[in-house]
Order: sequence, then structure tokens, then C-alpha cells
Amino acid sequence: MNLSEIFARNVKLRLTAVNLTKTDLANMTNVSRNTITNLTSGKSKMARFESIDEIAKALKCEPQQLFDENTNWTIYKWANKYQRGRNND
Repeated sequence: MNLSEIFARNVKLRLTAVNLTKTDLANMTNVSRNTITNLTSGKSKMARFESIDEIAKALKCEPQQLFDENTNWTIYKWANKYQRGRNND
């Protein structure tokens, strides 16, 4: 799997984990819906660092996690739920 495919897979998994759509992600960032679609297709060969940073912030993760083939998003989904519960205390 190449880096573009890893990034695409991780963004899609993270969108699911935080219960967002690509449109939601576009609305939360300065990244167009078309660019997000291209990035999540795994076929895009270019991305601006600013876009990656904005996407990571919106997805509540670190940019490098989006390029890590071994990121376990299940743990992060649990951690997000736990943090939300603790913030309500």
C-alpha cells in the first residue's frame, strides 16, 4: 500500500470513528469537498501541508497518524468517547 492509499484509508476510518462525513470535514476546514474526495480516493499524489494539518485537527488526531499504516483507530474511538464523558463531569 502506498502513502496516498494509507492516508486515504486512515482519513476514512477516522471520519467513521468521529462520526463525520466528507462534507462535514470540508465544512470544518478550508479544504474543499472535491479535494477531500480526491485525497480519500487514494489516487491523489499531492496534498498541501496546511490541508493535512487542518484535516488532522478536525479529525482530532495528529497529522502523522494519518500516514501511519499501523494506527489503531479503535483505541482512538474509545478515547474520544471517554474524553467526552469526562468533560461532562
